[in-house]
Amino acid sequence: MRALLLFTSASLATGILACGSTERRVVHPLPAATESGTAHHFDVVQIATGLNRPTFVGAAPGDDVGLWVLEQPGRVLRVVDGETRTLLDMTDRVRTGTEQGLLGIAFDPDFARNGRVFLHWSARDGDTRVGEFRSRHDGTLARSPVRVVLRVEQPEDNHNGGQLAFGPDGRLYIGLGDGGGAFDPQLAAQDLRRPLGKILSADVGAERPRWRVDLYGLRNPWRFSFDPALGELWIADVGQDRVEEVNRVQLEPDEPPKNLGWSAYEGADEVEGRSAQGAGELVWPVATYDHDDGCSITGGLVYGGAGIRSLNRRYVYGDFCSGTLWSLRGTPEGRAIDVRRERASVPGLTHIGADASEELVFASGAGDLYRAVAP
Repeated sequence: MRALLLFTSASLATGILACGSTERRVVHPLPAATESGTAHHFDVVQIATGLNRPTFVGAAPGDDVGLWVLEQPGRVLRVVDGETRTLLDMTDRVRTGTEQGLLGIAFDPDFARNGRVFLHWSARDGDTRVGEFRSRHDGTLARSPVRVVLRVEQPEDNHNGGQLAFGPDGRLYIGLGDGGGAFDPQLAAQDLRRPLGKILSADVGAERPRWRVDLYGLRNPWRFSFDPALGELWIADVGQDRVEEVNRVQLEPDEPPKNLGWSAYEGADEVEGRSAQGAGELVWPVATYDHDDGCSITGGLVYGGAGIRSLNRRYVYGDFCSGTLWSLRGTPEGRAIDVRRERASVPGLTHIGADASEELVFASGAGDLYRAVAP
């Protein structure tokens, strides 16, 4: 019961979760886009170093100068001109492992006025926590959360997901992995009664937020982002043995949650002995790469800045293991074309964010921050 403490009411609210055991026949997709050449849309320059395994870098609403950074062991920092200030230290409450720690942050859209921010971390027992924190008059964050809005039991120390983000509908979204282990041994991702292997959302303005399943069939959606121009969700789902994938999804809350396929499929490849479950439309990846080019995809965002005109409206993503960066262009039909390997690279890439001017910034697990600049 502890695992679903704040999830059960949302599951009942969807009205569709009892359908999770029905097998479906599926149609194979059009081929996903793969690398079609190289490009030099941007360079990267180092802007900070000496950090402890940063997992996030980006701007807070109303903060036009600083970059906010998460360190995996449990610190929230603000970086200005390479100088860091600790806003919150919760290392005594965070369990740190290869895929555990302080994993995600989301600023209330009205953060500049209300100082409300949400954090996602691994508690000392290894389970997922999402809590609401408040900014104080001196700019630091109160040490204790106002409330914990989500608790999810984690059976393993990997595939804990990470991303938190507010959607264009004002709801808070979180990506959770399938619970760890190879090939989803608990079959959690296709089980709509469980929160693992899903993207969930809730109205955190409510006194008791009710979490809703928006997407299922994910292995480990470490990073996703909304395209504010179209309201679409771009998701990078980390693969098993062969395929790293990019998904592009239009959320339709009045329809059954869409199914991204895992663990019936890795990319578009069938997994032996598995089948897609539930009533959700099966969504195929729009871009993939195999493990000759990396081993763990790090999702990015659709570029909306003004400093690199050749990158306009291109989705930028990369790989943690190889440091390779790619960009692609979305089509009006919801697919992807023109996948280009960028000349720039970021070793140990953990996060791609944006500063206050919507220019790209990158975090490296090696302890460095970078900014994209015109070539």
